[in-house]
Amino acid sequence: MITNEFIAKIEGHGKLLVNFSSNDVHLEIDEGERLFEGILVNRPPEDATWITPRICGVCPIAHNLASLAAVEDALKIKITDTSKSLRDLMQCSQMIQSHNLHLFFLALPDYIGIDRGTELAKKDPKSFKKALNLKEIADEIAITVAGRNVHPTTTSIGGFHKIPTKRQLESLLEKMEKHEEDAKWVVDFFSKLKYPQLKVDLELISQIDDKIVSNKNKEVLIKEYKQNIEEELREYSTAKFGKFQGREIMVGALARLALAKTNNDFSETALSAIEKLDFQNPFHNNFAQAIEIEVFYKKAENIIRNLLDRGMDDRVVEPIENTGNGIGATEAPRGGLYHEIHIENGIITYANIITPTVQNLTSIEKSAKELLIQNEGKSQKEKERLLNMLVRAYDPCITCSVH
Repeated sequence: MITNEFIAKIEGHGKLLVNFSSNDVHLEIDEGERLFEGILVNRPPEDATWITPRICGVCPIAHNLASLAAVEDALKIKITDTSKSLRDLMQCSQMIQSHNLHLFFLALPDYIGIDRGTELAKKDPKSFKKALNLKEIADEIAITVAGRNVHPTTTSIGGFHKIPTKRQLESLLEKMEKHEEDAKWVVDFFSKLKYPQLKVDLELISQIDDKIVSNKNKEVLIKEYKQNIEEELREYSTAKFGKFQGREIMVGALARLALAKTNNDFSETALSAIEKLDFQNPFHNNFAQAIEIEVFYKKAENIIRNLLDRGMDDRVVEPIENTGNGIGATEAPRGGLYHEIHIENGIITYANIITPTVQNLTSIEKSAKELLIQNEGKSQKEKERLLNMLVRAYDPCITCSVH
């Protein structure tokens, strides 16, 4: 039995317990449980939208949006089209921010012979500059709409405390148009990397409209998420392990593109790149994230143009009820995120959160076992290297998993 040191270059602390004789793998998560769901109980609904982003410093916008949607569902609030568009714009910024960080600073070193992402500045300064440009633009979108680039301050139940001005959006769009080629460049850059070969029978899951959709021809309503996504306890992990209808699943960029690859809104750059994806190879999740940077970059530009064309409505919609149960779901960078909040007389009585990494943990173990089987003749050192790369390819957020 081999106990790896903590896997480097992932968000949080996790390690693999590997038996190379039996090809058995356990992904051990031993960060302390943080009990955010319990923290929310007996608090006003507004607190959920401020507290849950603190689950994660990399994807706080996703938690903010999911908790807002859950509270608004519970209180029968239908937000304005402007608020919906601005929140979609926030989601775009989150996707670009998170994917960019993971790809260039955590995943890329595995592929180009460097130890850490910052070494790219010396090895390939032009590429490093482009990566920083994209991060800067994603941060600027978040600051313009959400108030700052980490932990939003402008959103409110029913809308926004403050919306951007027309001039701010025009300035943002002008800057984005100037750097459009950088978003296309990311796709080309990651299309040329040599990804390890691996074939895994992956069930890919994504949220589409009000449904959870699988590449195994399954569809269920998002409101039925808890009946279909089961969380298991493992004695070697403080994080729960999720399954969909009893099967290991993969969520995130690769799953989203597998289930939306004929999207008419995708650019030729994205559509052409998607054709090169192997949806049975989890290493291609990195390539899929690169494609999504371009997809969400273009989507953000289109949202801004539409907001400028039709004008903005800064109304905050008041709640109809002060008691109710609500579910909020959004696609976070790492996959489908679910928040459920019950409110009674203006106070939260119950909260449940299922994060993307929880859903991916079982698939990581399954993929790791397949990797060992399919690389039987390689040295233990090489297997360890590939296993570490594999875990990083999934882009796990351990802090989210032990929320």
